[in-house]
Amino acid sequence: MNALSAAPLYPSLSGLVAFADDSPSAKAALETVLRRAGYAVAGFDCADDLIDSLDGMAPRAIILDLEMPGMSGFEAFCEIRRRFPSSNDVPVLFFSAHYDADTRAQAEALGAADFISKDSSPMVVIAQLNRVLENVLSH
Repeated sequence: MNALSAAPLYPSLSGLVAFADDSPSAKAALETVLRRAGYAVAGFDCADDLIDSLDGMAPRAIILDLEMPGMSGFEAFCEIRRRFPSSNDVPVLFFSAHYDADTRAQAEALGAADFISKDSSPMVVIAQLNRVLENVLSH
């Protein structure tokens, strides 16, 4: 994901994307890609901070790193859905450099909208996010 910070503008659906990632470099890169694509960004260093800030926030999507100290991305997903019933309409995408078929299956079983690899190019990240948001709009 080191090339993310050099990403050119890609078309997006815009709106606020909230995300949590404990890696400063991954967080900065994702924030840059999202902003260059036209999204407003609310980035957090941990899931707890994101969850504590969600009250009153109206994100179009939430992106969660899977492996964070404290609450994992999976745990955060469940807590968000429990604490904010209206969040069921907000797609949650998982973001990780390390995942396998079992991890992807667990994400799908929870109801995640998609799984983004941290190794993806900026264009792929934005394409996946846009596709998820287009699917939400069409339903």
